[in-house]
Amino acid sequence: MKIVLVPDPASPYGEDAFCREVGLRASRRGHETKISTVAGFQDSAPGADVILINGLQPAAVEGALKADRRLAVRLIDSFADLPDSEIPRIRELLIRAQLVIVPSRYLAQLVASWGNGVHTALVPYAYDRVRAHEPALITLRASRTAHFQIVATSKFSESCRPDLELLFAAVSRLRFDWHLTLVGQGPLLNAVEEYAHRILPAERVSFAGLLPHLKVMEFLRAAKAYVVASASEGYPAMALYALSEGCPVVAPRCGAATELITDGVNGLLFKPDDPLSLCETLVTLASVRGLSLRLIAGGVKTVEHHTWDATVAATFEALEGLCR
Repeated sequence: MKIVLVPDPASPYGEDAFCREVGLRASRRGHETKISTVAGFQDSAPGADVILINGLQPAAVEGALKADRRLAVRLIDSFADLPDSEIPRIRELLIRAQLVIVPSRYLAQLVASWGNGVHTALVPYAYDRVRAHEPALITLRASRTAHFQIVATSKFSESCRPDLELLFAAVSRLRFDWHLTLVGQGPLLNAVEEYAHRILPAERVSFAGLLPHLKVMEFLRAAKAYVVASASEGYPAMALYALSEGCPVVAPRCGAATELITDGVNGLLFKPDDPLSLCETLVTLASVRGLSLRLIAGGVKTVEHHTWDATVAATFEALEGLCR
């Protein structure tokens, strides 16, 4: 089978690890792969059995259709930050693919609810940069500042506003020394920042803006909790990254987060839409002796199971089924 891979230009570290690992393992299963851009379809598509696009890239979808090849799209985003008026456009793009590869049952159900009639394949999300057990990080965790550092990420869109307000309401109830850092950028950033400083002490909350992936990992490395602020993510990739950096994860008991986080084993879950429940969960994490270290150990085991071998094998199985 000949596969044309179209990398996601927004991949962390400036390299599409998914396309890289698929390409490295292709020959073991008797397949051939070629990396291509939209402009390169004319040269790479002839003779290809399938074009696999990592991420929903409209121009790449159009190019694959012009090449008249089987089309598979790997999707991670739930597009929850987009207005409902944008969903039909996304549906029209996906319906033109023969296969949509997703990393969670939650996202598979969401795609199915759009009524596009496209077949989905569940392929686990992989990450191989486990650093939580490195001696330098163990030393760093031991030297963390006395205050309880909380990190959350957001796209600061209208759909994120309720989740952020819930987070602010939760931390405002905390009665110990804490600090909240929010990472990300979006159209509501200024409005959210103004709201946060109106209801929270200015010295306890900071907005880091949009940061390179490696810089975000530094924040997670130094934090005592990463809060999954949104329950509507297609896959909580940042939560997996937090586990890899030795940062305990606190997430709502719904959506794709529950497919990654097991309460009390590798993270803590709180009742969705309940700021008091989130507050109590953070208090538990901060006050129960030894809990944080147990969750870190459980998180490392979780990340170690998210191997590229399993992800690539499931990808090839899906593509082989498509070509049959």
